[in-house]
Parts: sequence; structure tokens; C-alpha cells
Amino acid sequence: MEFKKYVNTYIIGFIGSLIIILSEFFSWFSNYNLLEIYIFTSSVELADSFLYLFPIMSGIICLIASSLVIYKIELKVKSVIVSFVGLGFLVIFFVDYISQEFEFLLNAGIGFYLGVVGFLLVLINIINSLLSIEKQREGN
Repeated sequence: MEFKKYVNTYIIGFIGSLIIILSEFFSWFSNYNLLEIYIFTSSVELADSFLYLFPIMSGIICLIASSLVIYKIELKVKSVIVSFVGLGFLVIFFVDYISQEFEFLLNAGIGFYLGVVGFLLVLINIINSLLSIEKQREGN
């Protein structure tokens, strides 16, 4: 019974991670998705084009973190740290990419919204994990 409770609460982070990965394949501010933009710009400037892979890297890192908690509940703190690293990549991408496309923010595609929703779900999962760790420490 206790395992089912933990799986239900941490599935939010798992779903958020999958949504972040999925956002890579939908258009953000143009008719192209981020993977297509990466392919088009990688021949021009590798340093700038590598930034377009940050959402998929962030999603994979957060997916691994969510899987850690589902696999072994004692890894909650490590999962939170890994999730913060994954969200750090996404924040870097948001700050750099959205600041370049700020005037197109009202015309954002579904990929942008999926990225934001996935970010928020993983953030909610992190807060939930930290609160459950605090409750567990108070109970002991």
C-alpha cells in the first residue's frame, strides 16, 4: 500500500519529464520544432545550436530522477538534486532562447506551452518530494 502511494505522488514528475521531452518535437516560435532548428543551425554555429538540445537533455535527466524515486524510495534527496540539475538546463534554455524570441511570445506554438507545463510539473514534484522528506523527518 505504501509503495502505491509513493508511485502515485511521484508520477507527476515522470509525466512532467515526458512532456518536456515531447516539447522538443513541437514548434516553439516558428514552424519548425527545436530538433529541426538544431539540424538547420548546427552547420552554421555549433555552440548556439547545441542550446536547442537542452529541453530533451533536461527531460531525460528529470526522467532519470523520477525513475530513481520510483525504483527506490530512499533516493528522494538524490532525485531532487538530479531534478534541479535537469531543470537548470531548461532554465538556461528558457532564458537564452525566449529572450531572443521575446517579441514572438504571443505567437508561441504548442511546444513552448508543453515545455512550461512540463517544467511546472517537475517543479511541483520537487516541492512534493521536499515536503514529504520534511514530514518523514518530523515523524521520526
